[in-house]
Amino acid sequence: MRALPASLAGIGGAVLLTATLLVSPAGAQPTTVAGLLAHYYDLSQEAELVNEELLTVQEALAGQQQASAAATAAADEARAAAADARDRANAAQDVDRVADALSSRQDLDALSAFATSTSPDDLIGKLEAASLAAHLTGGPRRGDAALADAEDAADKATAAESAAQAAESKVAAGATDVQQRRTALDAQITEVRAALDNLTPEQRSLLEGIEDYSGEVVIPGGDAGRALEFALGQMGKPYLWGAVGPDSYDCSGLMQTAYRAAGVVMPRVSRQQAQVGKQVARADVQAGDLIFYYEPVHHVAMAVDNTRAVHAPSFGENVKLSAIDNIGPITVIRRVVG
Repeated sequence: MRALPASLAGIGGAVLLTATLLVSPAGAQPTTVAGLLAHYYDLSQEAELVNEELLTVQEALAGQQQASAAATAAADEARAAAADARDRANAAQDVDRVADALSSRQDLDALSAFATSTSPDDLIGKLEAASLAAHLTGGPRRGDAALADAEDAADKATAAESAAQAAESKVAAGATDVQQRRTALDAQITEVRAALDNLTPEQRSLLEGIEDYSGEVVIPGGDAGRALEFALGQMGKPYLWGAVGPDSYDCSGLMQTAYRAAGVVMPRVSRQQAQVGKQVARADVQAGDLIFYYEPVHHVAMAVDNTRAVHAPSFGENVKLSAIDNIGPITVIRRVVG
């Protein structure tokens, strides 16, 4: 379960644990505000994990589609080359047949030409014909080896094309499966969020007052400071799965875009981002460091200082500041620059 903010343990938490919803969601949903909120966090965490899987498989699908297109283009080229070689071989066979016919005529050798010619022009014509026959019949039939090589290359290219298309179909099926899981989670989250939106004003004020981490923020210099300044400038914009701005973000999309604004290229998903830079200890966290949560990693926030972080939390929430240790269990902290 995603860690609830520490302030829930106080008076507000006690009220939340006993407050009953005015409108209960369909099915066997929790009937207290605290239970509903915890269920919402659980669903959101699961959705983040599925979202990471979907982004990863979509990247794999895009790469496989490019590989399939390249294999198809190569196969088309190889098949065209084989067809051209086949045409050339057929033409060579036609020439061979002409040569066979010419060489079978008794009057095409030089002696016969001299003996049978009736004029100088006739002699020259017969000598030229004799030379042509000797040239055409002087070697093996042409084009056979080239045709065999071209057809072998075409067969191999066609097999590679089929293998690439089969791999693409397999990855696409996986992407469809993950997309269906994500759609089902979205439906559950929408239902729970609707229940949260139907809280009484008193209950809503408790929820809205849970986290208040406003206060002075010191922006450091360098790329880390530029990335942090950009991320803080997105506060209040809604979470949207797969979004990288400018109007909405998911957690890793916010980090990628923030560091891109500082001129630093980052991978797309948090699991990949968790491999960038160098690892730092929790006690050494500085502004701009990236904090990764859960195992496997599927959420990321950017440190504002040693206690707060800015992040795009989850469905139905906006980019905001939270306590680093309240967002969830920390897996690793990475310093991207510096």
